[in-house]
Amino acid sequence: MLQRREQTQDWMSQQVYRAVPLSDELQRIKELFPDEAVMEAVRPGYSNDSGRPSEDPVLLTKTLFLSFLYDVVGDAKTLDTLRNRLDWRQFCDLRLDEALFDRTTLVKFRRSVGLVVIETLFQTLLTDLVHQGRVDFRHRFFDGTPVKARAAINPYRDDVYTETLAAIEAKLQQFHDTQIALDPALKTTPVELTKTQYAQDNAGVDARWSQEMKPVGDRQSAGDPDARFQRGKHGKRSELGYEIFFSTDSAQLFIEDVLVSAEASQGQSLFTEKLVQSEPGQQWSVDAEFRTGGILHAAEEARVTLNTPVQPGNAQKKKFPKTEFVYDEDTDTYACPAQQTLSHCGTNQKSGERHYRAERGICAACPYREDCTTSKTGRTVTRNRFEAEWNRQREHARTPEAVMGKVLRGIVAEGKFAEAVRHGLKTLRYVGRSMAVLQSTLVAYILNLKRLLRVEAQATS
Repeated sequence: MLQRREQTQDWMSQQVYRAVPLSDELQRIKELFPDEAVMEAVRPGYSNDSGRPSEDPVLLTKTLFLSFLYDVVGDAKTLDTLRNRLDWRQFCDLRLDEALFDRTTLVKFRRSVGLVVIETLFQTLLTDLVHQGRVDFRHRFFDGTPVKARAAINPYRDDVYTETLAAIEAKLQQFHDTQIALDPALKTTPVELTKTQYAQDNAGVDARWSQEMKPVGDRQSAGDPDARFQRGKHGKRSELGYEIFFSTDSAQLFIEDVLVSAEASQGQSLFTEKLVQSEPGQQWSVDAEFRTGGILHAAEEARVTLNTPVQPGNAQKKKFPKTEFVYDEDTDTYACPAQQTLSHCGTNQKSGERHYRAERGICAACPYREDCTTSKTGRTVTRNRFEAEWNRQREHARTPEAVMGKVLRGIVAEGKFAEAVRHGLKTLRYVGRSMAVLQSTLVAYILNLKRLLRVEAQATS
């Protein structure tokens, strides 16, 4: 049965809290904390008139919030900190001698209604910021970063990569039955990997070690079946985890959306959906990862300006760049710098790219051959099906607006993830995609709160 705990304080607690008040930052956060919104969010998950009284959902939410605000890892350590730290108890309106709930209660709360509560906190604050005019959707930033999951591929233990959870449990039960057949003295209890002791089966172990490995993108771990391998950046190796995406506005740099993906390269499709939902005239600044022909086409269809880094120039300085070749749409041909015609010679059916080449022998006799190509068959020019969009994007990338958007993206988007690491977003604490959404959304809520306090401090200074 849903209910809140009494908020009254005894005389001793009042005197101590008055003598040792909260910091200005924590006091302001306490004032902004939406207690009533939390109660409304959890109400559908509790009975109104039956069952034993529940633990206070607001207290549980504040405990979870503080653990990420101060990056206290582990539920047991979080409860120890709440039990012994004075400012935490004062923030949660706890009396000095008040007993706390146990760790199991916090875990059950997080798994049952935790995600709903955290998303309510994030949306409530964002709605207030929009009403205050602090969020401007005219210029927005989009970027993502891989976050490591609490899982690893172990070839000895994780012999299942792509099966569903039901299939995993069936295989474990089958393995257990095999052990019973080898040694009937084993207890026929449900499989518990951490407790059950199995008879030695060298043949079974060798079979698992020799099995064919799945492609990296399809592998999964029994530790977190939802996680997938994410591409490592800046020379780092790929790791099991999720990719977290933040959308940030350019007015006061608040995060206005959080997306979580386990599949590699799904960020491009997620960003395309945001482009389609954007209002005409908006501006997006993104990384080179989102510089694809399909995204450029979607941006033009939505009448949205896209700021992306310019494509790298040609690696060979002497080689004539593609821009020196003039395309004639009427004849579907290119004219090279030597005024020779390059005609269509083939199409890549998978990518849709069209290839153009001069007739045999023309490039071999050309006086500019050394400055153009080293290919024995002559110079080949490739035309993408989004070539027109690419050309317009290259022209836009040279404008001051695009250059400024690129600079701001590096400061704003990258800075958000650097700050998020200080609140535990480098490695996920919990298992499963829903818990990854919970953690990333809670961290985004904390970043928005801290940003709001800085904005208010700047306004009063």
